[in-house]
Amino acid sequence: MTPEQSLQIISDAITKSRRDFEKNSGTPMITWGVIVLVFSFIVWIPLRMTGNPLWNFLWFAIPVVGVIVSLFKSKRTEIQGARNFINETIGQVWIGYGIFATVTALVLAFVAPQHIGTIIMSLLGYGTFMTGRLLKNAYITAGGMITGIGGTALLLLLETYDATLIFAGASLLCLILPGIMMNRKAR
Repeated sequence: MTPEQSLQIISDAITKSRRDFEKNSGTPMITWGVIVLVFSFIVWIPLRMTGNPLWNFLWFAIPVVGVIVSLFKSKRTEIQGARNFINETIGQVWIGYGIFATVTALVLAFVAPQHIGTIIMSLLGYGTFMTGRLLKNAYITAGGMITGIGGTALLLLLETYDATLIFAGASLLCLILPGIMMNRKAR
């Protein structure tokens, strides 16, 4: 086998891995996106009505609800395709996001609660950006950039409870719409 043939086999395997991931990954993105979208409104409504910042602690229910829903869905649906480099790497990106976002939010809740949203938004943008780069998907990459930079800037500018709604927009841009696109593309 020539070096060129070896490189072509590797390139083909990576391309197939990317396609397999896109085919099987839209639904979890939609699921997590809907959870974030719903919690954005669950937090926003009482914040708006009462002005009590303690309602922000409801955000900590997202990982709990998300893991429960994901485990329930994974038991009901069989994941197709073998694990491969692309889906393993993207899975690790989002596990890292979950750990960093949760721990950072817990620490900042007691030290500098006003900065939680901006850091979480920045991390969400980065996770989405990395997913887009790994998948070579310009829309997902751009959504990550817009969220990470634009969403973070908006959160810094808006110091009202309405800033919570930016997370609703970010969940649409970074999770729900890309998930729908991937599911449609797979069909």
